[in-house]
Amino acid sequence: MLVSTFLALSLLCGPTPSAPPGPVIWPEHREQLEVLPDDQLDLDEAKRLFAAGKQAAERGRWDEAVRYFAEAYRHSGSPGQLYSLGRGHRELYFHQGRDPVQLRLALLRFEQYLEKSPDGRNHDNARRYIEELRPYVTVLEGFDQPVEITRLMVYSPIDTAMVSIDGGPARAAPLTLDVEPGSHRIELSASGYHDAARTVEVPRGATVPLELSLQERPAELDVHGPPGASLYVDGQPSGQLPLSAELRLPPGPHQIAIAQPGHDAFVRELELSRGSEQELTVELPMTAQRKLSFVAMGLGAAGVLTAGTLTGLALRRQAQATAIEQERRTQGISEERYAEGQQAWRGRDALRTAAITTGVVGTLALGTGLVLYFTDDPALGGRLYRPERVSARRRSLWAAPVAASDGAGAVLRGRF
Repeated sequence: MLVSTFLALSLLCGPTPSAPPGPVIWPEHREQLEVLPDDQLDLDEAKRLFAAGKQAAERGRWDEAVRYFAEAYRHSGSPGQLYSLGRGHRELYFHQGRDPVQLRLALLRFEQYLEKSPDGRNHDNARRYIEELRPYVTVLEGFDQPVEITRLMVYSPIDTAMVSIDGGPARAAPLTLDVEPGSHRIELSASGYHDAARTVEVPRGATVPLELSLQERPAELDVHGPPGASLYVDGQPSGQLPLSAELRLPPGPHQIAIAQPGHDAFVRELELSRGSEQELTVELPMTAQRKLSFVAMGLGAAGVLTAGTLTGLALRRQAQATAIEQERRTQGISEERYAEGQQAWRGRDALRTAAITTGVVGTLALGTGLVLYFTDDPALGGRLYRPERVSARRRSLWAAPVAASDGAGAVLRGRF
């Protein structure tokens, strides 16, 4: 229907004078986009190509977007790609010099979409765009015969990826480049990822779409804390402090726990970004139980020492009383001397009672302190877990270099 309209408009405009050959017609500008044979259709590849086109469109690079949408259509035959192509050509027409070729392509793709998917979900939008564009139709030249194009299309799921082809300048992916047939070197880089390079063979007249990804750089975490403290990462034992080297962890959330008997455990979840270097310094405060154990052991030790002193004094009074008693038996003593001996016996008994009482209390206090000391282990059992790798509710603690106390004896520092 649209082609006949174009022919009628051409007749109204009069005969077309002879002219030199027109501009090169790109594969995505052909009136009919050829879908691959059924045995070569690849819906997963079409989805990846469409995602790359959408990524380019979101950045305002509609010329790149239509190339990817066209390839996605060739790999799937989905009419929805025709609608996306129509939108892309419409954007190029309105924002890049009112090129009549883009106008014709926009109308053509919307018409093809309506023909192949008359009940599609974008049916009304396609008709509205056609009505919008029709008043702009003034000169629509015929399409030239398609020419041989050798093209390389590089895209990546990584939003920040930069692509360099054959040592050329690095440009943001997705990137489309018409190249000479043969071997081409592709280099891909992105912040927080390891660089990658790949060589690909592009046959003459072929369009080679290539999706490349990168391996994430691990985050490095340098943990400092009390010597001998146990370290747990994501719920698993990871050695004792001090560490011999930084922890190398995949980016994302991680739980870090540090525990030492007699001290409050440190348990935090940190968000580590790709390739970042962070330092975590932890001070573990002493528990109330450990403090109480020291008090009990101190009192117990003092009681035992006091009991020993009292025992010594009791023995001295006993020796004094025994000497007076021996003197009474061998030679006789005065009443005053006898009273002195009795006083010595009573003093011995009092000191002995005090020594026993103090010794028992001191021993009990010392034993209690020792029990409190050796049973003061941090309870981590139910607090350790492995965080989910992706969590929309969490915000990165390392969005910028920081040096701040978290209020619990830990200082976090990040460097990028």
